[in-house]
Amino acid sequence: MSKLAVGDWKPLRKGALLGFVTVTMPSGLIFHEAPVSSSHGKFWASPPSKPMIDRNGCVIVDDRGKRKYSPIVSFADPTIRERWSDAVIAAVRAAFPEVLAEPPSAPGLDDDPGW
Repeated sequence: MSKLAVGDWKPLRKGALLGFVTVTMPSGLIFHEAPVSSSHGKFWASPPSKPMIDRNGCVIVDDRGKRKYSPIVSFADPTIRERWSDAVIAAVRAAFPEVLAEPPSAPGLDDDPGW
């Protein structure tokens, strides 16, 4: 994957979620508020998604009460998604070294993010 750029880091620690970042692709495509997460010492980025809404306008939740999300953008296969995620994490490390310096160690940060 060609170089991409990141900016507008918005920290939000909740479960495995560390925060959100804007990702600008070499083509000019911009991913706003891409989630960056960590669990068990590993970091990954996901493309943005939106909460699933029922016909009454209410957010849909699973049997554990966690919000369900649907993708806004997806990748043709898991390998491409993983390469994109790795490139985003490398760019976040370079642009915001304090964000991914150490895996989070507070209780509850290794929980399933619920997306």
